[in-house]
Amino acid sequence: MADDAHPSWAIYDLDRLRVNLAAIRHFIGPDQTCIAALKGNAYGHGAVPVARALDDEGLAAFMTGSFEEACRLRAERLSTPVVMFAGALPTGMADLVGAGLVPTVVDRASAEAAADAAPPGETVAVYVKLNAGLGRLGVPLDAAEGFLDELAAIPGLEVRGLYTHLPFGDAQGRDWAAQRLAAFDALLARLEESDRIPPVTQARASACVAAGLADRANAVCVGHLLYGLSPFADASLADLSPYRPVLSEVGSRLIQVSDHPQGSDIAIGGSYGLRRGRRTGVAPIGVAQGLARPVPGSRPHAHVRGRRAPIVAVSLEHMVLDLTDVESAAVGDAVRLLGGEGDAAIGLDELAAWFGVTPLDTVMALSGRLTAHYRGASAGAA
Repeated sequence: MADDAHPSWAIYDLDRLRVNLAAIRHFIGPDQTCIAALKGNAYGHGAVPVARALDDEGLAAFMTGSFEEACRLRAERLSTPVVMFAGALPTGMADLVGAGLVPTVVDRASAEAAADAAPPGETVAVYVKLNAGLGRLGVPLDAAEGFLDELAAIPGLEVRGLYTHLPFGDAQGRDWAAQRLAAFDALLARLEESDRIPPVTQARASACVAAGLADRANAVCVGHLLYGLSPFADASLADLSPYRPVLSEVGSRLIQVSDHPQGSDIAIGGSYGLRRGRRTGVAPIGVAQGLARPVPGSRPHAHVRGRRAPIVAVSLEHMVLDLTDVESAAVGDAVRLLGGEGDAAIGLDELAAWFGVTPLDTVMALSGRLTAHYRGASAGAA
């Protein structure tokens, strides 16, 4: 499963990715299409393998904020357009256009720079980001119509998409998002009446989709749900049981197993003067590989030989386990921090809670630090 020189790994299940997408499509219905959010290296799952797995799914676009990741996606010769979230200076538009990417513009200077980068006789497609109330980035909603009129007058420029972002994590945020969706819908209605509506319109992301909010846009942009992650701090906001984490396993192997007789002084875990004999094991995975030290008072475990073994300590590059109740444990045995079989299996929510972070934070912390393996029907291309 991993190189013997450093036996630690992460497994990503691409079948789960496609099952999650199917669940999203079932929920939103046939009148809306999907955009896959690949920002943050596909939320830590690997932008290129994820894009390969979804390229035949008929998505409206892949969206990312990283120019380097976007260029890697374009090098794969994928059929799905790659749209850049807003993040480039006007002077960077030529690089985006030259790489075959679709820029997001939030001001006239960026739009003009994109148009100027078009090859002679060709048109450059852009998306426009609106600020519908989040207050982070975009053209203010009440200025959107005038801005779109300005862009329509720029030669060589085509507005292909219009989108906004309305994330939330609790019931109060849901009410706010519903109000802002209504304002965005009113804008779309006016644009439809005046025949100025672009081909792709999007306001709902994972939180809005999962919470059952509706709008008149023709696309949703999903990140959290696509990867089987909850966008909510309040778990009661939606039923997320149809979605499963794409990160299905995190593991390592025992590199040493030691027996400590009663009375031994071992500093790990503060066990000076053991009252009873203890067996410990060490796996080469720690903070440097993306883990955190356990939250005080938590009782983290790992899955070893079908049983749960308490995690005694996490250091920079090692983890120490209490294997006293796993008598048959030996060097080379798998140590699963996520996954495993039966009742002893460990879920992503549980793992994240032990270390005091969210599931997304856990996935992002591990990303790129472990040997990555991809499973599922789509893994052959990955």
